[in-house]
Amino acid sequence: MMNIVVVIHGTEIVTLAKKNYQKYKVAVDRMNYYHQLGVQFHICGLALHDFDYTPKDMQDFVKIVPSAFADLAGLQQEGYALITPRIFAKQLNTQDIR
Repeated sequence: MMNIVVVIHGTEIVTLAKKNYQKYKVAVDRMNYYHQLGVQFHICGLALHDFDYTPKDMQDFVKIVPSAFADLAGLQQEGYALITPRIFAKQLNTQDIR
């Protein structure tokens, strides 16, 4: 089993909304594959609320956590290392990805 947790907390949560599956099928199928290998996917409950989603709107393999920032802090206390991606420019507006 892999000890990897992916914490999703911003505009990227739209990729895991069931209604957007066809739009993001390749990415979602890849995440589900990794989930089956033991990778955990957490979605920030605060972001979920901000985008007007409910837990039922999300793919079944994700776990909703109350806050991404609290989740990240807790995971680091458990010994997980924080690895952050570097994105330098927003290329799509929020409405286009929803």
